[in-house]
Formats: sequence, C-alpha cells, structure tokens
Amino acid sequence: MTERRHSRRRGWALTLAAAVLFSELGAQAQVPPDFTMPQADTSPGPVVFSHGRHLPRVEKCSRCHMRGFKLQRGASPPVTLAAKQEGKLCGACHDGRTRMGGATVFPVDECDRCHKP
Repeated sequence: MTERRHSRRRGWALTLAAAVLFSELGAQAQVPPDFTMPQADTSPGPVVFSHGRHLPRVEKCSRCHMRGFKLQRGASPPVTLAAKQEGKLCGACHDGRTRMGGATVFPVDECDRCHKP
C-alpha cells in the first residue's frame, strides 16, 4: 500500500475517532468543519485544516487555542513559514520531535503533508 493511501486511511480513522469522542461528550462539543487557511502568494498550495484529524491526537482544544491560535477564525496571526520555523503556531508541535497520540508529529519542512496543489 502506498504511503499516500495509508495516510488517507489513517485520516479517515482519526476523523471517525473524533466523531466517536464528540458523540460521547454530547451536544455541548462539536467538531468545527474543515476550512481552507488564507494562502500567501509564496505558498506552495492551499492548506485545508481539519479539527477532526487533529483532535484525537491533541485531545484538548486549549493545546492550540491557548498557544497562539485564537478561537475566532481570522483573529490569529498569519500562519507563515517563518512563524512555524520559530516554533510558533503550527510549528509549536510540527517540529519532528513532539510526540502526540503515540507518534512523533511530522516537521513543518514536509510541506506536501499539508499543502495540496
């Protein structure tokens, strides 16, 4: 099986896990829908962010939303390569060293993991 196909299956499994987690929590918690992040002219492609794929590994919204990302969409600072390389925003976890959900989080220099043409 190719890595890309395996990654898609893992993505679906994580999305399903998030749905199960939130169904157990009840109506007070809902996974926000996926959204396309604002794209700079120098960006290699759009990034669609999925709370459903992140939440099963991160476990708490405050892991990101108290460390740089605001709860209201558009209120956070721009997600730039420089910020990520400085360990800010996505780079706070995507450093190739941080472990979550039993695995090491891939580093920000694996661009095609998030940027899709």
